[in-house]
Amino acid sequence: MTEPLVQCLPGGLNPPCLALRLRHDTSEAHASVERLPVMVALMSDGATLDDYRRYLRIMAGVYSPLEERLYGALPGDLVERLGVRPKLPAVLRDLAEQGEAWTPKPMPARRHDPLEPLTPGNESALVGGLYVLEGATLGGRTIARHLARILGEAFGAGRLLDFHGRRTSRVWKHFSHELNALAESGRLDADSVVRGALATFGYVDRSLSQWA
Repeated sequence: MTEPLVQCLPGGLNPPCLALRLRHDTSEAHASVERLPVMVALMSDGATLDDYRRYLRIMAGVYSPLEERLYGALPGDLVERLGVRPKLPAVLRDLAEQGEAWTPKPMPARRHDPLEPLTPGNESALVGGLYVLEGATLGGRTIARHLARILGEAFGAGRLLDFHGRRTSRVWKHFSHELNALAESGRLDADSVVRGALATFGYVDRSLSQWA
């Protein structure tokens, strides 16, 4: 993943706009994910098709419960305004293209909800989760280009990693602009958005570590 580009409203906010705050406050968590072996393997010059397939299987397990939680709880008007859509269908199509079958597995029972505070009614925290998933499309495009060079045609369409294709930067700028506008209008609470983003990064980090 690469550092997300941010777009602030004219003149910025005081304190700094939400997109910039998110970038700053989640930078360490972001870097931690990038250091995980599964991510390092994808960006190495020795990346293999098995590395890519393993990544897809892991990401299917990550996105399935996470997107169910996010999209199942957020109001449709907010999802539409942010310009986001689920990534799991792209993962499953990539897996099918690679000849891989994947069956969803229920999250193991735990005393502590691993997706806390991404709970219904906590709209701001849920949007923080979307920030992480949308930000991943920026670095995903970089990884897709690298794997296409290393693996050639065997890489396939790269629907997840190159989710928005040539529109990646434009889509992210729109998302960031709406994020800032929603915070300025008072619909989103900045602290809760940051907590949601950090919780999502933590969940992704643990999942990539444990399910590898």
